[in-house]
Amino acid sequence: MALPVALIRLVVLSTVVVFALIALGVAAAFTSTTTSLVDETFPFAALGIATAVFTIVTVPPMIALEMLRPGGPTSMIIVEILWLAILSIMWLATGADTASNTVGCNTAQDKEATAIEHEFGVPTSETPDGICSELSALEAFAFLNWIILMGYIGMLLVMSLMAASRKHTNVWTSSVANAPFSEPAENPSVPTSHNSGTGGQPGGYSTAGSVQAGTVHV
Repeated sequence: MALPVALIRLVVLSTVVVFALIALGVAAAFTSTTTSLVDETFPFAALGIATAVFTIVTVPPMIALEMLRPGGPTSMIIVEILWLAILSIMWLATGADTASNTVGCNTAQDKEATAIEHEFGVPTSETPDGICSELSALEAFAFLNWIILMGYIGMLLVMSLMAASRKHTNVWTSSVANAPFSEPAENPSVPTSHNSGTGGQPGGYSTAGSVQAGTVHV
C-alpha cells in the first residue's frame, strides 16, 4: 500500500502547490490594484500572499527530497503532518478572512462598485472591473487547499495510527514511501523455556532411581 499512498501524496502536494500559485497571483493582483487606488495593503490579501509563498517555498522541496533522499528529516511522517497542519490552518485563516471581506460582493446589486466603496473606501467611479472576482477566487482556492490538506493529513494520521497499533512504532519517523502501512503486526519474540532437573541444570534429569529390596530365604 506504500506505493499508492506515495502517489496520492505526490498528487495532493502538487495540486496544493498549483492552487497556491493561483492564489498568489490573485492576491498580488488585488494588492496591486488597491495599493494604486488607496495606497493600502489589506491584511487578508497580505495573509494570502504569505501563505502562498510559504507553501510554494516549502512543499516542492518536500516532494523532491522524498524522491531523492527518502527517510530524511523532512520526509518523516511526523514532520510532514505537523508542517502541513500549520499550512492548512494558514489557508483556513486566509479563506475565512477573505470571505469576511467579500460580503459586499455577495449582497450588493452593483457588486463591483459597492464592495470597493464600502469595504475598502475606494470611490465608485474608480472601481476596477473584476475586483470581486479576484476576492472570490482567492477565497475559493484558499478553502480548497485547506480541504485538500486536511483530508490528506487525516488519511496519513489514521494509517500511521493503525501501523503503530500493529507494533510498528517506527512509522512516525519513516517516510511515506517506506512506511509499514500494510505490513502485518510484528510478533514478539518468544523466550525459550527450560525444564530444570533435580540438579538445577537446564534439561537435567534425576539419576536417582528406586530400588526395591527383596527378602532372600535360605
